[in-house]
Amino acid sequence: MAVSAPARERVERLEQIWVERPGVLGWLSTVDHKRIGLLYFWTTLFFFAAGGVEALLMRTQLTHANERLLSPDTYDQLMTMHGITMIFFFIIPMTTGAFGNYLIPLMIGARDMAFPRLNALSYWLFLGGGIFMYSSFFVHAAPNAGWFDYVPLALRTYDPGLNIDFYALALIFNGFSSTVGALNIIVTIFKLRAPGMSWNRMPLFCFAMLAAAFSLIFALPALTADCLFLVLQRKLGFHFFDVAHGGSPLLWQHLFWIFGHPEVYIIVLPAFGIATSIIPTFARRRMVAFPLVAMAELLVAFIGFGVWAHHMFATGISSTTLIFFGAASMMVVIPSTIQVFAWLFTVNLGTPQFRAPLLFIGGFILFFVLGGLSGIMFAAIPFDQAATDTYFVVAHFHFIIFGAAVFPLFGGMYYWFPKVTGRMYHEPLAQASFFVVFVGTALTFFPMHIVGLLGMTRRIYTYDHGLGWDAYNLIETIGGYVLAVGILIIGFNLIWSYRRNIRAGRDPFNGATLEWTIPSPPPHYNFAVIPTVTSAYPNWDLADREEDLRKLHRNELVLAGGHETPVSTVNDAVLDEIADMPPESPWPIVVGLAATLAFFALLLGHWVIGAGLFGAAALALVGWHTEGSEHAEEGLNLARPNGWWGMAVFVATEATLFGTLIGTFVYLRLHNPAWPPPGIDKPEVLGPVLATALLVATSIPMQGSWRSARRGRLQRAWWLLLTAFAVQTAYLVWQLHDYLDEIHRFPPSGHAYSSISTTMLGADHLHVFVGLLLDAWLLLQLARRVTSYRLVGLQATTFYWHAVNAITVAVLLTRLSTYL
Repeated sequence: MAVSAPARERVERLEQIWVERPGVLGWLSTVDHKRIGLLYFWTTLFFFAAGGVEALLMRTQLTHANERLLSPDTYDQLMTMHGITMIFFFIIPMTTGAFGNYLIPLMIGARDMAFPRLNALSYWLFLGGGIFMYSSFFVHAAPNAGWFDYVPLALRTYDPGLNIDFYALALIFNGFSSTVGALNIIVTIFKLRAPGMSWNRMPLFCFAMLAAAFSLIFALPALTADCLFLVLQRKLGFHFFDVAHGGSPLLWQHLFWIFGHPEVYIIVLPAFGIATSIIPTFARRRMVAFPLVAMAELLVAFIGFGVWAHHMFATGISSTTLIFFGAASMMVVIPSTIQVFAWLFTVNLGTPQFRAPLLFIGGFILFFVLGGLSGIMFAAIPFDQAATDTYFVVAHFHFIIFGAAVFPLFGGMYYWFPKVTGRMYHEPLAQASFFVVFVGTALTFFPMHIVGLLGMTRRIYTYDHGLGWDAYNLIETIGGYVLAVGILIIGFNLIWSYRRNIRAGRDPFNGATLEWTIPSPPPHYNFAVIPTVTSAYPNWDLADREEDLRKLHRNELVLAGGHETPVSTVNDAVLDEIADMPPESPWPIVVGLAATLAFFALLLGHWVIGAGLFGAAALALVGWHTEGSEHAEEGLNLARPNGWWGMAVFVATEATLFGTLIGTFVYLRLHNPAWPPPGIDKPEVLGPVLATALLVATSIPMQGSWRSARRGRLQRAWWLLLTAFAVQTAYLVWQLHDYLDEIHRFPPSGHAYSSISTTMLGADHLHVFVGLLLDAWLLLQLARRVTSYRLVGLQATTFYWHAVNAITVAVLLTRLSTYL
C-alpha cells in the first residue's frame, strides 16, 4: 500500500516532535530510551574491557607456580575488582540498561520508557558509581576482600584503608541506579504495551526482563542494608558483625547471599529472554510451550529467593536448614529444564538456519546445562562441604556467568546489530568469532573443575610446584588469551561492518517481534502509528501490518500532537489514556553529578559537605519536577497512572529494605541471650505509641486531599494536605528529640542492640522527612494551578504516606516486641 502525502506529513511531524538536539549536549540531556541504551552499551563495554584485563593479569599470574608478576595485595585488588566489575558494572547494566532500555519499548509498541528522565538518571547514577569505584585504583586502595567482601576480613581491624569503604559506598550508589532502572522496566511493561498486547501476547524477552527487574527490586535492599551496616561499623563504630558486642559475622553472609543468589538469576534471566528472541527467528517457527516458558522465567526468579543459604553449607548452620536449602536448590532446576527442552524442541521441530546469533545460543545452552549440572552437585550437602572454596566453585560459577549469560549477549549483539545500525555484520567472521570464543571458554573454565578437585583453593595468588596444578593452570591461561582474541574479533567485526556500510534493510532475519516492523535504525518516534497486536509474533502477522498502514492513512493512533504514547490497562492492554512524555532535560545529569560528589564526600568522612551535596541533588529534583509539571496535559483522570505504579514499585523496594532491617533486629536478638543487654533501659512506650497513632491518622486527611483534588475541590484538598503536613512535622520533631536523646544515653557504638535500633529508627525518620518534602512541594504546586501531573503526584504521595505509616507501625512493634 502506497503512503499518501498526508501520511508522509504526519511522519515528518513526528520526526520534528521527537528528534533531540545533535552533538554532545544532545547526548548529555537525552531522555530517548535508544540513546540511553547506547550510552549504557558503550559504558558497560568499557567496564567489560577493564574486567577482562584484570582477569588476564590474574590468569598470567597463575600460569606457573611461584609466579611473581603481581604482589599479593595487587592480586587481591584485581580479583575483587574483576568480580565487582563483571557483575555490577557489566552484565547487569548491559542486560537491563542496554538491551532492556533499547528493546523493550520497541518490542511492546511504545515510544519511550514510562519515566524517560528517571531512565536518564539511572544511567548517570550508574556512570557515577563506576567512576567512584574505579577511582580507587588512583589512590592504590581498590577493594581487596573479594566481591563477596566477607567480614571480619572486611572490618577496619584487618583492612584499615579506604579499600572496603570504596566497595560498600559504591555498591550502595550502584544500587540506586539498578533500582531506578528496574522500576522503569516494570512500569513500562505494565502500562505502555500497545493496545491488544495482553500478557499472552507479550514477547518472552519482556517476560524475562520483567522477572529480572522484580528480582532486582526485592534483592537489592538486602545488599544495600548489608553495605550500610558495613559503612556504619567501619566509619562510626557500630557493631553489626562484632561478636564481642552482640553482632554476628554470619549476618553479612546471610544478607549478602539473600541478594547474591537471586543475582545469579538476575544475570541469567535476560539471557533466557535473548535466547527466546533468537531461536524462533532462526528456527523459523514459534516457540514450543510458550506459556510454560513464560511461567518458567517468572518461577526461576521466584524460587531463586529461597536458596541463598546453599552458599553457606560449610558455616555450621543447623542440619534442618541445610536440608531445606538443599531441596530448594534442587527445585530451581525444574523451571530451567522446562526452558532448555522448549529451546531444543523449537530448533528441532523448525527448519533452523545456523547463523552466528543461533550458534552463540547453542553455546549458551551447552554451557548452561554443564553449569547447571555442577550446580546440582553443590545442592548435595556433603559434596558442597568438600568442594567449598575450591576452583570447582569458580568453574561452576563461570560456566553460568560467562557461558550462560555472556554468550547470549554476544548473540544478541549480532542479532540486533542490523536493527540498531541499519548495517549488516560479516557472517563468516561472526561464525569464526563464535568458535574462537567457544574454544577459549572451554579451555579457560573446564580445567578449573579438575584442578579444584585436586585441591586448588580459590583466592590464592600463587602456589608451589609439585601439587599437580601446573599443567591445568597453563591451559586455563592459554584459554583466557584465546577467549580474549575471540572477543576482539567480535568487536572488530561490528566496528568494521558499521564502517563498510552494507545496508541491512528493515528486517534481514524475518524476526518475529515488533522491532522488526520499523525502519533500521529506528526513527526517533519508534512507530509512525501505534501498532496492532493480535499475537506474540506480530511481525509475522501480515494482516496486522497492513492494518497499521491503513491506520496511518486514517490518522488513527498516530499521536502527532506532542511527545505522546498510549497507556494501556495492566492485564488486557486495553487503551486507557494518552500520556504526554517529557522532552530532553539537563536535570538528570545534574542530579547524578551531585550524588557522585556526595559519595566522594562520604568516603572522606566529610558528612556536612555530603549532606549539602545531597541537598543540591534534592534542589535539582525540584527544578526537574517543576519543569515536568508544565509539560503535562490538563484534565487527565487516570485511576492507576504511571506515577502511581512507579510509587508502588518504589514502596515495594522500601518495604523490602525495612523487612531486612527488622529481620536483622530479630536475627541479632536470637543470637544474644540478653537483648537488650544490661544497662540499656526499657524504652518509653506511651509516647512513641501516641506519636505513631497521630502519624497513622494523617492517612485520613492525605486520602481526603487526593479525593477532593480529583473531584475539583481544590481549596479543600490544599487545606487537608496542610493539616496532614502539620501533624507529620510535629511527629518528626517529637520523635527526633527522643531519638537524639536515646543515642546520647545508649550510643550505637556500645552494642549491636543500639546499632540496629538506631539504624532502623533513623531510616524510618528519614522516610518521614522525604514524605514531608513531597508534601511541601505539592503545597507549593497546588497553590499555583492544578495539572494532571500534580494530581498524579498527590495520588502517589498519598500512597507513599500510607506505606510509611505502616512501616512506622512495624518498626515500633519490632522494638516493643523485645519486652513482650
